[in-house]
Amino acid sequence: MHALFLVMNLLGALGIFLYGMKLMSEALQKVAGARLQVMLNAITSNRFSAVLTGFLATTVIQSSSATTVMVVGFVSAGLLTLTQAIGVILGANIGTTITGWIVALLGFKVKITAFALPACGIGLVMTMAKSTRTRYWGEAALGFGLLFLGLALLKDSVPPVTEEQMVWIHGMSGYGIASTLLFVAIGTLLTIVLQSSSATMALTLTTTVAGYLPYEGAIAMILGENIGTTITANLASMGMQAAAKRAARAHFLFNIIGAVWAVMLMHVALLPLVDLLVPGDPVAALSVEDRTAAATTLTAHLAAFHTTFNVLNTALALPFVHQLASIVTRWVPEADDEPEWTRVTTHLSAVIPHTPGLTIAQVRHEMQHMVQVLTDMHLLVFEALTHPDTPLGENVTVVGEHERTTDELEMAIGEVLSLVTEAGIAEDLSDSIRGLAADTHRMERIGDHLKKLMALAERQNQSAKRRMSAESIAFFAEMGESLGSALAELDVYLSPEGDMSHAELLQVRVDRGRARIRRFSKLLLKSDERASKSLMLTMDAVHVVSDIFDRLGSIAYNYASIDVDDPAP
Repeated sequence: MHALFLVMNLLGALGIFLYGMKLMSEALQKVAGARLQVMLNAITSNRFSAVLTGFLATTVIQSSSATTVMVVGFVSAGLLTLTQAIGVILGANIGTTITGWIVALLGFKVKITAFALPACGIGLVMTMAKSTRTRYWGEAALGFGLLFLGLALLKDSVPPVTEEQMVWIHGMSGYGIASTLLFVAIGTLLTIVLQSSSATMALTLTTTVAGYLPYEGAIAMILGENIGTTITANLASMGMQAAAKRAARAHFLFNIIGAVWAVMLMHVALLPLVDLLVPGDPVAALSVEDRTAAATTLTAHLAAFHTTFNVLNTALALPFVHQLASIVTRWVPEADDEPEWTRVTTHLSAVIPHTPGLTIAQVRHEMQHMVQVLTDMHLLVFEALTHPDTPLGENVTVVGEHERTTDELEMAIGEVLSLVTEAGIAEDLSDSIRGLAADTHRMERIGDHLKKLMALAERQNQSAKRRMSAESIAFFAEMGESLGSALAELDVYLSPEGDMSHAELLQVRVDRGRARIRRFSKLLLKSDERASKSLMLTMDAVHVVSDIFDRLGSIAYNYASIDVDDPAP
């Protein structure tokens, strides 16, 4: 019964630690928002900058799993190449070692509750603020407090090791390479179960300081954690395109190769190098009765090993990034069962429920693709409308194909957004998703209106009696330029660099366009156009253009109503 109570306490402490890590990581992702996505998306073919980006991203959000899952999504969406993704993943492996240093330097040297509980209290108050950004920072502070509170409870939940247990532990570590591989397997399985290498690292540090793990066994577990953490990205890539699966497999292969050479060179090179970098004898520290003093030496050595190994592993792999990409490309061939929407979309990948912010970013990129389709349509339509003597050629067919593309894009975006909503998201993200879905529909309707305009241009082209007056043609030429400027503003706003100023500019252009349409409609009713068919066609075209500006106006006012404290999704 006592043993069961200890196990339950240990699981409870681990649960608080994991929840704190999850809350902090997700909140930091929200705070970073579009800036993090811009940073990942701005990577060049330079592998060194890719590694640095992966390191910085993981340091910011404190989760290598989140970084690699985002990278997998970007690869699937075509925003990153496979070689760029591999560079980011290498950097993420280094960035994840920062968590071990935080735990080692703070978790065992200071009284954790002295800052963990205040952090929880301050964070809780901040989550009640009106500003969305302040609430996100509050969630991060609350997660930080819970993480260290869980660590404190974890330390208290591990009882002192008995002499019988010590004999058994030494027996486990007395089989040479077999013992090392056993501890590697334990670290791998624990990380797969907990879905967090940071949690496994905290557990490894805690149990080692308590005397339950030999030093070399803890080192081997850290190598196993590096393997186990790759499972998250591989799970996320299931059902995604081949490119995403290749990025996930590259992460797995890279960490497996690293663990193999590290086991082989552990005693020859790695451990002696760590001993040179960090003072003290970690093996002797295990026999010291004062566990607080032992913790300083042990945790510093383990954290240093984690960082040293990942830095060396990255340095050895960097020259062979293209070869690694070639291997995983052969390993994962192109699949025939890609998601249906990949036929027309350029940025959407399969939904990643754990990172709705990434999916929203992909949707915004896909909406930019939709704006480009509308821009191409608008150029063809207004060219035809304002040049009635020019043969239309294939332009009518092309506009019809573009209109069908906007229909398919709306369905694809709607399907992805509905899947993200079903996965369960925060209310502020839910509001963003509803707004994006509504605006996607408005853009699809603009495509319908442009097709109607093309049909009117075709009628005008076929009959001289339906030709508009020179004044009407000049008006539509002006409206074509105005619409082009509005679409350009919408395109910029949907980009990661867009902000509320672009929504306001779109709103201004729409208001000016509407005012010009009203003035022209009044003049048209008083015009002396000779043929009623010409007047009817002109009126029909004015109504359609008015509908287009109404749709753009709805989009502009929708964005203008968004809380300016919200980070761009």
